[in-house]
Amino acid sequence: MTFIGRIQMSFPRTALAAGLALAGLGGSILVAQQRLGHNDAPEGVPMKTTYDVSSLKYTVAELKNIDLVAGYYRDCVQSHHPELVYNFLARGEVNHNPNDPGTPDGLMAMLGFRFPKPEPLHKELEPLPNLLLAKDNMVLLMYDQQEKDPADPSKAYTYSRFEMVRLQNGKIQEHWDVGDRRGNAQAWKIEWCSKTGRADCPKP
Repeated sequence: MTFIGRIQMSFPRTALAAGLALAGLGGSILVAQQRLGHNDAPEGVPMKTTYDVSSLKYTVAELKNIDLVAGYYRDCVQSHHPELVYNFLARGEVNHNPNDPGTPDGLMAMLGFRFPKPEPLHKELEPLPNLLLAKDNMVLLMYDQQEKDPADPSKAYTYSRFEMVRLQNGKIQEHWDVGDRRGNAQAWKIEWCSKTGRADCPKP
């Protein structure tokens, strides 16, 4: 498996990320390992790893999977264009987050309720994941977040939330994420879904 730190790529709308040197096409993946705390990269690159980045290579298929997953989150989730969902998701895709509708149509309807005004398609995926793992037909994205320490509110701690998908035949087939069951993360979704009469609603 390939573990990537702070990714030096912008996921533009062109074929495969411009900041990613295509490993399967003779290049190597340039990454910036944020947590190393050094800054010895060439101008224009905020940081670089202390190890041989030429060893960090994805297959061509894995790069395509990364591109498709980035496109889904950029276009459908962040730009709020549900009409594009089946460019990325299989029609039978299963969403395993227990807080969300379990089908693509249900998820897009929920996002459309929350973000009723589509935005112009974003050029980049923002924020970038802090950690990206791609292996065969799986892609995992992890994002750092901070919360106040319940034992000492004057302090904060960092944790990671994740998005993981399984792809097959060029489409996302399954999705998993944190699935926070706290009431404030779930109540409005259950209320919205029950009012719509959908059959794919999350369960209390």
